Parts: sequence; C-alpha cells; structure tokens
Amino acid sequence: MKEQEVKIQQERYLEPSSNYTNLMKEFRQRKFTPNDIKSFVYRIFAMYERATCEDEHLPAEAFKPYVSSDVRVDFPNYPIAIDSWEKFAEWHRWIHNLLESDDHHIDQIRVELLKSGKYEVRFDVRWRGLFKDGTYLDNIYAQIWILREEEGKSHPVIERYIARDNDPMIEK
Repeated sequence: MKEQEVKIQQERYLEPSSNYTNLMKEFRQRKFTPNDIKSFVYRIFAMYERATCEDEHLPAEAFKPYVSSDVRVDFPNYPIAIDSWEKFAEWHRWIHNLLESDDHHIDQIRVELLKSGKYEVRFDVRWRGLFKDGTYLDNIYAQIWILREEEGKSHPVIERYIARDNDPMIEK
C-alpha cells in the first residue's frame, strides 16, 4: 500500500479519544508539554556534567535561573536541610569540590501534569562519579522533581527536588 493510502485509511477509521482531546486542551492551557519538561531535565543534568568537565566548570550560579529561591531539596548523604537557593548553591559547591568528574544516565522520565501550572517528574538516574580522593561511585538514584511555570521564563523552575538511593540493599 502507498503511504497516502495508509493515511487515508487511518483518517477514515480512527477518531481521537476523549483522553487525547482532554490532553490537547490541557496542553493549550500550559506553557510546557511533557517533552518540554523531559528536555529540561536533560538540560539540568548536562549542566551538572559540565560543572565537572576539565575545560568548563559551571559554577552554582549557572543554575540560579532554573531553581526556585525557596527550593526544598532532599539529597542522600547531605546532612544540611536545603530550603533556599543559597543552600542549594552551597550543596552544589560542596559536591563539586569533592568530584573530579561525573556523569548521569537518565532512565524513563515520567511527567504528570499537576494543577496550577506545576509538573511532577519521576525518573531514575545512574550517577557515576570519580572523587578527588580516588574513590568511585556508581549508583542509581530515584528522583522526583516538582516544577512550576513562572511568568516571563521560557523554562520551568525546580521548586521541590528529591533524590533517594535506589539500591534495594539499603534501607530507606
């Protein structure tokens, strides 16, 4: 069958579901689609990796446009509560002062559209890091982010950031 015939056949027999119709209505009321949100997650992790590259050290301040001033963050192995941009920047400097290099492999980003222009993002990250003291870490972290739309910004902003060790051998 020719491509045009397949298209005509699909148009003749398929109709949009109510789920699809409602989803398109929701998209029109938002600044971002789920793929915009997924791209944002990849952008942030690319920035993390650039923060430890030999030829380009991104400072914590590079993340300021993407992180809420009142962000709340839970990271494993970090003893200080993070409840502001300033404390997020302190964490960033702390971890990147320990690292020689690191990379992130993101697995299956799932996006849920929340009320009031917010988005919940769930995914696992395989984080590999070589520390300046010679130790090497290779672990998987389950992550949940809550993002929100902000007036005048062409990207979402992180307001809640949770990372948990995903190793089944470690009690949570």
